[in-house]
Amino acid sequence: MILRTELLNHIVSKRDYKKYLEIGVRDANKGNFNKIEIDYKIGVDPEPRTRQSNIVELTSDDFFKVNKEKYDIIFIDGLHLEEQVDKDIVNSLDALNENGIVLLHDCNPPTEFHQRDKYEVNGKFPAWNGTVWRSIAKVRMTRTDLKVQVVDTDWGVGIIEKSENQELFPETKDLNYKFLDTNRKKLLNIIDTDTFFKMY
Repeated sequence: MILRTELLNHIVSKRDYKKYLEIGVRDANKGNFNKIEIDYKIGVDPEPRTRQSNIVELTSDDFFKVNKEKYDIIFIDGLHLEEQVDKDIVNSLDALNENGIVLLHDCNPPTEFHQRDKYEVNGKFPAWNGTVWRSIAKVRMTRTDLKVQVVDTDWGVGIIEKSENQELFPETKDLNYKFLDTNRKKLLNIIDTDTFFKMY
């Protein structure tokens, strides 16, 4: 399976990006952050397992309140709940350089259990995508100025970039798992990895 790190590094290389921001680093060594091949990178996490000089120990909300920089590519993998992801998307778009891009992890939960609200279940932490997909769906339903796609790999890697005259998905207030499962491909605008590498 092609992982998010490979997608990120591909875009960085193809577009010659220089500045990277990651929201939700967790473990920089075992996870994604330290594997991104770019000149300048900043990570944000309130409780990182790896402490290093380019990881800011703040919530994403607090980070964006003080951030003065612009980034070429931003990866959102923080708290997997739609209320937080909604804010992270808006704040990330405000912090993007022209022709920049935002990617998000955990956009395509395979079962209703994976999109539960809480990570912990009976003292354990099984695979969890949360409700990131709802944030993707809302952008697809309301923003004609944003191109949105989800790559069908690694729990669904979302891509958001500025692009005019995008077709909206018909809006609904009933964003439950049944609605996702019935409309998944069109709602999330899913592409396979071959298509990703051709497009990006």
